[in-house]
Amino acid sequence: MRLHRNTAGVPGHRRVINSRPVRVMNLVLIRHAESTANAEGRWQGRADFPLSDAGRLQAGRLRSRLTREGYSPTHIYTSPLSRVDETARIASSNMEIPIESWDDLMEHDVGVFSGLSWAELEERFPETLRDFSETRNLDIVEGAETHDEITDRAERVVDRLISEHDNSDRVLVFSHGGILTHVIAQLLGTDRLWGLSIRNTAVFEFSVDVDRWHMDGPTRINQNLWRILRFNDASHLNGGEA
Repeated sequence: MRLHRNTAGVPGHRRVINSRPVRVMNLVLIRHAESTANAEGRWQGRADFPLSDAGRLQAGRLRSRLTREGYSPTHIYTSPLSRVDETARIASSNMEIPIESWDDLMEHDVGVFSGLSWAELEERFPETLRDFSETRNLDIVEGAETHDEITDRAERVVDRLISEHDNSDRVLVFSHGGILTHVIAQLLGTDRLWGLSIRNTAVFEFSVDVDRWHMDGPTRINQNLWRILRFNDASHLNGGEA
């Protein structure tokens, strides 16, 4: 979804509210580009698949988009898994910002599903796959990270993003579709896990007032302080040169 594009993320950005400049943290979350496992329809989890050739092109198109928009982050974080790390390095190759690897941004562990296609799962774990397809609950998958463990990790990600940054920061995060779904739920303050098909290299952009994040009362309904600017936006893949 492409929302109205404003100047959030541009160096020195301040939102103007009633003619008064209000500085808020700019947060951009991006899923990795296509991996070889994505192309083959395989579950990944913690299995470390590289980008496909198409994925490298996607990451290049993302870089071109960020360059055209004049986007300049102050901090870049990435999951240490290859498909994300490579996406981050390609997309930020013209930015003179160090990339920090962050284990909590790794995809959730899918246990015995790792590396397998749906056809292989149907052959090897038919009952588990049937139950999972009905409940979408990884707790029933042998060796998988539990829902509570994933939720706790997503909470740690959001807590760190809020506690270690201020409203002058522009934070760029590269991660995975599964854990990003949980992180976005934490940002939005919901205990429901909404179904969200995140496209490869899709951009989610938020403005967040970190100074008032923990305040109660009317602050929580002040939409000047918390805004969704872009949501699952992969329009850069619709055409154009990398």
